[in-house]
Parts: sequence; structure tokens; C-alpha cells
Amino acid sequence: MTTEKQVFEYEQDGDVLVVTPTGSLMEFRDSDVREAYNETYRLLSQDDVRHLLLDFSKLSYFASTFVGMLIRLAKKARQGGGEAVLCKLSDNMRDMMKTLMLLENTKTDFFWVPFNSREEAIAALHKDRAPPVEEPPATPPPAAEGGGGWARFSQ
Repeated sequence: MTTEKQVFEYEQDGDVLVVTPTGSLMEFRDSDVREAYNETYRLLSQDDVRHLLLDFSKLSYFASTFVGMLIRLAKKARQGGGEAVLCKLSDNMRDMMKTLMLLENTKTDFFWVPFNSREEAIAALHKDRAPPVEEPPATPPPAAEGGGGWARFSQ
């Protein structure tokens, strides 16, 4: 028997998979959370999906299990040549992720820079669709240019 409420809601905007957690993972059975994670991983493996956007608008709390899922899903998106972004974090979630050194911390091998809105995040991901430039510009753009919000991994 599964719960009526889904762990995640899914939408797709072009090559962006939008995943919205519908509440604290503590509200769901472990098997339902595992199934939702596996479904998200499977969706990220589809040919028409390149990027991952996690929308926190319906989430008020998360724990370490969710953080681990976020990191694994972001790595999956990166393996496929895409990026992973976050949007709509509450102040408490933002503080928790900063405490865990997962937000705006270039000293770690993995970090996120959150977007304020879904529209802003999707627009930044869609900028990535522009055709490649033959030669790089003489001077690199400032780090803030490019929209922020990316899940970054050190190489």
C-alpha cells in the first residue's frame, strides 16, 4: 500500500526535469522515498532530459537523507552533461545548507548556489542551449555572470 500523496511531483520544461518535493521525507515510508529517488534517477537517464531543477516551494524541512539524495541526483545530471539547480529555499533551509557547507562554498568539492524562483533557474539552464562559441573570449566573464545556481563539482 502506498500513500496517496506523492513524495515528488515531476514536470519537464524542455530538457529540464523539475522535481518538487511535496513535504518532509519523514512523512513517507522509507520504501516510498526509495521509489521516488529511483524514479527521479530513471527520469534523469532519459535522452530528452539533461538538467535537474529541484523546487523547494512545498518543502518546509529536510534531513541528511534528503541531502544525500540531492547530491547523488545532481551528480547524475552532471554525468549526462547537464547541471543541477535549486530554487525557492526558505531561510531555514538556506541556513541549514550553508551550515552543511553545501551553499556558495567553493572550498568544498560540491556546492549549490540557489535561485530565488523557478523561472530564474529555468532561464539560466536554457541559456546553456546557445550554440558553442568557436573561440573562448579573451577574458573570462565574472563568476556571477551565467546566472549562479549551479551545482558545482571540483574536477
